[in-house]
Amino acid sequence: MTHQVYRADNKYLTRIDAESVHLVVTSPPYVTTEFKRGQDFDYDGFLATFAIVCEQLYRVLVPGGRFALNVADIVTKYRHDDEDSIARVPFGPDCLHVALSAGFRYLDRYIWDKGFTRNFGGPLLGSYPYPLSLFNNNYFEYIFVLRKPGKRKVKQEVREESKVSIEEWRLWVQQWWRIESESERVSFHRAIFPVEVPYRLIRMYSYVGDHVLDPYLGTGATMIAAHLCGRASTGFEISTDCQSMIHKRKSLELRPLIDPELTYGYTDEDEWN
Repeated sequence: MTHQVYRADNKYLTRIDAESVHLVVTSPPYVTTEFKRGQDFDYDGFLATFAIVCEQLYRVLVPGGRFALNVADIVTKYRHDDEDSIARVPFGPDCLHVALSAGFRYLDRYIWDKGFTRNFGGPLLGSYPYPLSLFNNNYFEYIFVLRKPGKRKVKQEVREESKVSIEEWRLWVQQWWRIESESERVSFHRAIFPVEVPYRLIRMYSYVGDHVLDPYLGTGATMIAAHLCGRASTGFEISTDCQSMIHKRKSLELRPLIDPELTYGYTDEDEWN
């Protein structure tokens, strides 16, 4: 299987051929998780940009293709200009609404339980020990599964090769996925995406030999999962540390004596300008 990484803004999705992708798996970056007075919090601007991305994802997906979107809500002081109180921002539902507005249909939803139930030694947010703003430990994220209208035709031998075992089915169709967060064990990225999440989604919503796209590639978890599942992949990542992060992630996730070697093409945005 071939894998291509573009160290480039995902506005270059326009270069991907229409109806050439079978599955999109991605987790957009949060607008902010920092608490700094005077910081830029362009939430509406992000949603406007995400709308353009969703329009391109709709274009490049084949009819009947799937779009798996992992998002979580935000807790911040900086969403509203008229006060500086902490509030929860419905980033997940807002992103879902944007994707549906691009033409996608709502297929399913999972809750990713990240397994981190500790209290960090005490309260971090809110009015503790007093009432009104005792915030819960929001350590879960949404996984929305969407589809582009239409139906796919796949050869029976490919369907057979792509089958999910009964043990996998029993685990994966549970609405709550308990998959431990990995962000706490790495220093080169603030919010890495566990490979197990895209691995399940790729196995459930694509066939062997399909093409998987991640427009926010990050450390390359979607590409690694696609590789392990026998799917090709393409990813866009704007960070200048993209290639270094992917190499580090490969060393964490792939076992040299068991997993097949992962090689990928790499194109820098400067080569396009």
